[in-house]
Amino acid sequence: MSGNVVYRDNNYTPINKIGFVLTDNALTFKVSIMINKKADHYMISLGLNEEATTVEECNSSINKRISGFVEKLSKLGIKEKDIYVDFISQTKIYDFNLETNKAQQFEKGYEIKKNIIISTSILKNIDSIIESASLFKIYDIIKIDYLTNDTSELYTSLLDDALKIAASKKEKYLTSFNKKTVGNPTASGELLAYTPENQYKNYKAYESSDVESYYGNSTYARKIARKNNTFYYDGISQTGMDKIINGNSPEVGVQYVLTLNISYKIDTSL
Repeated sequence: MSGNVVYRDNNYTPINKIGFVLTDNALTFKVSIMINKKADHYMISLGLNEEATTVEECNSSINKRISGFVEKLSKLGIKEKDIYVDFISQTKIYDFNLETNKAQQFEKGYEIKKNIIISTSILKNIDSIIESASLFKIYDIIKIDYLTNDTSELYTSLLDDALKIAASKKEKYLTSFNKKTVGNPTASGELLAYTPENQYKNYKAYESSDVESYYGNSTYARKIARKNNTFYYDGISQTGMDKIINGNSPEVGVQYVLTLNISYKIDTSL
């Protein structure tokens, strides 16, 4: 079973492979572990703008909207220390006077843009924040960042698991091919984080009839119906992972992948 996702452009390539290389001189393999982790904090960025004939009036109006919004957020339990207002730009606005035969450009006023950045650890707060923002004509939801408090602790835990798997793999490969290692192994590894804002894809699913237009006594025009865009979360593939933690969790979060590459020298004296 697939679903309407089949309408997307399919450029799928596997992210990982399970395998090893064993020669007379070396044994090389890798271990991959993935964890789907719920975010500890969320950072939502909202954008708003204001236009007026003077800078003072423009800034006063936008600050009034922001103050009302911040006061509304306090009733949701979001403290002022978790809110930051970021000044973006102040620009002049120009328009055209079309009363004469010439379109003459003139200075109409000013526009100020600001962003409001809000931190919350409660996912359900985001809906309330968006609804409250609309009361102050703030409709631009710029982005939502998913944050993890302590990646070093996460890395240590995943590395411990990877080392256990590596020891088991080593034993299996050597026993299967009657080999022994000598000396200490060489190793390299990395921890990669995949955040949701980079993991969304989209498609349009529809079937349309063809219309042959022609010109005769009358001209026929085609009006194309609006086609809906579907956006969906498409996390990294779990294929080829040695271990997956929270793999069956439906919640969108941060995906961490630890990859450990290990190489052993083979004892050639046997």
